[in-house]
Amino acid sequence: MGYLKTIGACAFTALAIGCLCSNLPGAWAQPGPVAENPSVEKDRAILVEARQATWMPRGRTLMDVTPLLRNKLAVAGFRVVAKASDPHLLTLTVDYREERGRQYRIDQYGTNITCRIHLDHARSGSLLDLTVQESSGAQLFGTPPYVEAVQKFETNPYFYFLGDLIRGRALTGLDTTASLIRGLQRVIEATPEEFDPLRAPHSMAPSETGYATQARENTIDELGRLKDARAVPLLTRLLKDQDPRTRRLSVIALGRIGAIEARSGLERAARTDADPEVREVARAALSKLESSP
Repeated sequence: MGYLKTIGACAFTALAIGCLCSNLPGAWAQPGPVAENPSVEKDRAILVEARQATWMPRGRTLMDVTPLLRNKLAVAGFRVVAKASDPHLLTLTVDYREERGRQYRIDQYGTNITCRIHLDHARSGSLLDLTVQESSGAQLFGTPPYVEAVQKFETNPYFYFLGDLIRGRALTGLDTTASLIRGLQRVIEATPEEFDPLRAPHSMAPSETGYATQARENTIDELGRLKDARAVPLLTRLLKDQDPRTRRLSVIALGRIGAIEARSGLERAARTDADPEVREVARAALSKLESSP
């Protein structure tokens, strides 16, 4: 999918995917783990410097980036400082831009979103460098093109799980893929109360409660595209999910990864899954795995 990068008409808060090591167009991320930094572990204060611009008339964007970032960071365990003079070790710089895209009708245009994200540590230097991109699709009917682009951005794994990515880089030394896996696991294990914005307290950001299903599916797809065997245990666990679409996407992702560790889960899905489509894609994934060197 065209990630890097994620909204319904009822809420516009909170997904171009990729890393600098990725060869797909759409998004790039600085790869590689960093050593755990005890000083950052003690001081989780972070300064957020966000800019945003839009082509929409009179600057009427549906995205208010700063509160979204603050929510994601708070859920990840950080304390956002109010001004640059406040003590902090981490600085998150975000440049969010909406540009006019393709013309659908005389009075209707699509939108191209580019969001550049940089995390810097006062002593260790650059920790994370991401560019998340999304665009309106080609359809002429359904969700308005602008709304579609914002929704795709909000549910892009690298924006949806940005708090997890920053936590991984700054506190625990995880690379972006490992942080995505941790973030997806966190959402899967969340209780229903954590997804209910009317119940408090809960550990989910407001933007996460509205788009969890689409973001989860996008992340499963991205883990398959990354072809990292570290995702196999979690994806295998998702083969038992109640949602047949989640199971089907997990099977496809496991097939793309092609790790031998995925064989037993795929064999079980091919034999016993209640959904015929899941069984079919599992058999195809097994065939591909068996024919691989």
